Amino acid sequence: MHSILKVNDSFEEIGTRTLDERNRLTVGEILKGCKRIRLYRNDSGEVLLQPIAEIPASELWLFQNPEAISDVREGLRDAAQGNVSRLDPEELKEL
Repeated sequence: MHSILKVNDSFEEIGTRTLDERNRLTVGEILKGCKRIRLYRNDSGEVLLQPIAEIPASELWLFQNPEAISDVREGLRDAAQGNVSRLDPEELKEL
């Protein structure tokens, strides 16, 4: 796995931890609510923990289709702004 990661965000120190006798690090309270983490290490030995969310393979097409994901995002923006209308489900059958 050779992903390219470009970090443009600023980081701030949030604490110091000590590894236990089995070289484990507890970060649960820092990453609360996250179940999966992608790990990165650079040539200097610095480590970045990136919380990730996984999606079912059957939904991957949406994120690989720029036009489709753009349409979904536009619809979500419209809904958030209250730009919605009622549609009779029977009308969908005619399409």
